[in-house]
Amino acid sequence: MTSGSNLPAVAVLGLGKMGSALADRLIMKGFDVIVWNRDPDRARPYGDQAVPTIAEAVRRGTVVLTCLRDHAATVDSVKNAAVAGALRGNTLVVLSSMTAKESRDLAAWTERHGIAYLEAQIQDYPSTVRAGKATILCSGSTPVFETVRPALCAVAARPLHVSEAPGGATTLIAAQLAFALHAYVGMLHGTAMCRAADMDPTVFLRLMVSDYMREGPLSADLEKMMTSAIARNYAEDVGATLDVWSLSLEQIIAESRTAGIDTGHLESIHALVSRAIADGHGAHDFESVIEAMAPAP
Repeated sequence: MTSGSNLPAVAVLGLGKMGSALADRLIMKGFDVIVWNRDPDRARPYGDQAVPTIAEAVRRGTVVLTCLRDHAATVDSVKNAAVAGALRGNTLVVLSSMTAKESRDLAAWTERHGIAYLEAQIQDYPSTVRAGKATILCSGSTPVFETVRPALCAVAARPLHVSEAPGGATTLIAAQLAFALHAYVGMLHGTAMCRAADMDPTVFLRLMVSDYMREGPLSADLEKMMTSAIARNYAEDVGATLDVWSLSLEQIIAESRTAGIDTGHLESIHALVSRAIADGHGAHDFESVIEAMAPAP
């Protein structure tokens, strides 16, 4: 089913903050949108675009976007005979959080039931989606991605097809979050150290964001580190050895403890560094820590 403008009809399952942002943006861009939500009150503002059952929603939409609470809610909602039958021949785009294995399992189920499948992970917040400025990472076959592209372009400035294999987008999002969360905790730890020392934390903020991140060497450092880690070349052009990094970590942990700041996250990094040193990487650069995280086969 398509709208008068030849855009695909889109069913949106789940009207939380992100789901409603998706639905509202698609409506604004002229799509024929059908919505369903477990709590009918959330769907009521959409008038006759709201339907009482998932099966009816997916029968009316050629592209079905699921933005439910989690993977368990997605599976509970779609993996049944009524919905599978209604979905046959249509495209299921799953935007809910899941693991790569869960995505692969769901892809196998859709294939058995004649349903096209695309995994899509949103990098941004509902406000960014409403503005049409989000980035969405997608995994699945290229033809399926191209079928869904018009709807994705309505809600995202950058819909990126990152892998033919289901699970690729989920892995990339998890990798991004692993980096971001460590960066966030690092910034907050530094702020806590400044606060404990009665030092203006805005000086640290300016130093990190302006001097080190925007104009300083951080980007180049990360690129060099990643390149060396991918090549497993840890001994060339060593900036600081792991032995030196270990001493620095011990000093930071000691100072933080004195200030009453929790150091559990730093201790886990120190444990990785110690294991890498024990495995013979003491004279290598910091990227050799990856061997303590996940030794290459």
